[in-house]
Amino acid sequence: MDGTLVLRHRLAQHDALSDSSTEDSLEELGSQELLLRDLPCSMKEKRLLRQLRASTGRDVSCWVVWRQRQSRAQKQFQEGIWNLVRIFQLWKPPLDEIGGNFGPGIQSYFTFLRFLLFINFLAVLLATGFILLPVIISQNTTIFPTGLSADPECIKYSSNVSYRSAWQRFQDIFTGEGSLEYSYLFYGAYHVTQDSKNHYNVHLAYLLSILGYFFACLIWILRRIVASMARWQMLRWEFKPCVSARIFTEWDFCIQSPEAATLKQRNIYNHLKIDLAEQIRHLQNQQRTRKQLVKLYLLRLLINGVILLLTGAAFYCIYAATEFSQGHSQKNAASLDVLSQYLPPVVISIVNVILPLLFHVLTQLEGYSPNTEVNLTLVRCVILKLSSLGMFMFFLGRRVLCIGSGSAPQCHQCGYNKLYQCWETHIGQEMYKMTLFSFLTTLGSAFLISLPRRLIAKHSSCGLAQWLGKEEFLVPHNVLDIVAAQTVIWIGIFFCPLLPLLACVFVFFTFYIKKYTLFQNCQPSTQLFRASRSKFLFQIMLLLGLFQAYVPLGYVISRVSPSQACGLFTNYSAPWEAVPKALSHLPMSTQRTLSYVTSNVFCFLLLMILSLILTVYVSQVQANRHIIERLKRQRVQCVKEKWCLVRKLAQRLVKQL
Repeated sequence: MDGTLVLRHRLAQHDALSDSSTEDSLEELGSQELLLRDLPCSMKEKRLLRQLRASTGRDVSCWVVWRQRQSRAQKQFQEGIWNLVRIFQLWKPPLDEIGGNFGPGIQSYFTFLRFLLFINFLAVLLATGFILLPVIISQNTTIFPTGLSADPECIKYSSNVSYRSAWQRFQDIFTGEGSLEYSYLFYGAYHVTQDSKNHYNVHLAYLLSILGYFFACLIWILRRIVASMARWQMLRWEFKPCVSARIFTEWDFCIQSPEAATLKQRNIYNHLKIDLAEQIRHLQNQQRTRKQLVKLYLLRLLINGVILLLTGAAFYCIYAATEFSQGHSQKNAASLDVLSQYLPPVVISIVNVILPLLFHVLTQLEGYSPNTEVNLTLVRCVILKLSSLGMFMFFLGRRVLCIGSGSAPQCHQCGYNKLYQCWETHIGQEMYKMTLFSFLTTLGSAFLISLPRRLIAKHSSCGLAQWLGKEEFLVPHNVLDIVAAQTVIWIGIFFCPLLPLLACVFVFFTFYIKKYTLFQNCQPSTQLFRASRSKFLFQIMLLLGLFQAYVPLGYVISRVSPSQACGLFTNYSAPWEAVPKALSHLPMSTQRTLSYVTSNVFCFLLLMILSLILTVYVSQVQANRHIIERLKRQRVQCVKEKWCLVRKLAQRLVKQL
């Protein structure tokens, strides 16, 4: 029966009802108007449904009409708000231009930059609203106080800035010393004496704003990971479409320029070539003998041993640079060389440039497939960058906080190295220098490497210059750089509360520097990199950086003695002591509730509930996987049945002819 006849038949049944039930039936029909857009009917059938309902001559109840109007008004309001937000969306025209010229893979990198800008801007709002403004407007603020029972050897930190020449003030911009050291940029400048008249606890706000910011970052990143998880699962090998579907569906219709279209064609060709090569390699792997497998495993074991040796050598170089820089800063504090202070960031940058290239060459010798080779190289580079930063933090803590060297004579009196009277500010300066050096590296790479290389390739006919050509815009390596920089910002936010403000400025300029480099100096990478896959990997790397920032900050907040000469926590044995001290002023019922929430019994119950929820989700995932496999088998069976029908029809046509 035709769809139009079905609709007429249903409305005829409504007319055949009694008068008492007709109104209810029309109300039901009117309530279906709200779901008219979701009905599996054509536009012609939906239009006919409205006309036939209006031709009944009966009015719909006022309640149904009001619900329809409210629904339409709400949808129009939501669409208007969304259109307004899209108008004021940051960097929307440049992102559309990048996506149209180079595809969504490279566009995802710049979208990731915008996400980092929002994350740092959130930190700026929290630090300004809950820390900086209360400290500034407080009436009993004293800069650089001393603890109540401070050792005289631990309070020799002076806030008096001696006369500095113009060249020294210029150096202070890159080192964070001079007047910058005693500004609100660093931890040492924050202090408010807590008394009964001051109801706002800045000490508690300092801790809770930072912890709340980290919790918000965790939720935000996990939400983005979950959002891209479904698409990532669909790109796995068992869900890959066939070759014909890939040929007809891989094209990106956002591409506008002929060069990007040619590159996209090459990418599709290379992707198909890689898939076929993986199938051939899989067949070859099944045909390997035991002797070949033993040789291959020995080769991979040797290569991994070489990689471990190179990583160990890199860690030793970072350790030597940190020791030399800190020792030089204590011996020549009056005439400190800027280059010696930037020695650790320089060494870390050199390590992160040379070793990834060696890792890429060694990975090619291990006999993996092209996709596995790229992923393995990316994983090793992520581990290298984050572990290099972790080793630098460990060596810096060993030098400043006497971690693992408590028997040193300068570590007995203060609980930390007394040579660093305000050690929080000193660590903040190190994070400041690493953040600034990361931006300077981006600036130098764009105008001192990419630009000359493009000019040489354009104006020189030398064979070497033509072989080098333009630099490829490698999305994974660029993301690794900004993830490492964001990890430094997260680590330094406790010691340098306004460091995210500098990060916002640097990320803003980095967007336009990278955009200029992409359009003028670089060519897109020939390696196909999907937007959904890249977004998922970017968030995973960012989550690893966030977890790495949790470790040193958690240790500093809970275990390390604060400086007795500066900062908010001069009268505490650890910064976390400010939390139970603030909670002691609450009513007893509230204290008992919080005590129960932080007890082991509540943590055990919470762990059990989370385990049950996780078990339910895992079971649901497994059930969905079984359903997907069943649907795939049904699809194959349907295709076979259709081909069988085609053969039967063909045979009948042949007999008739």
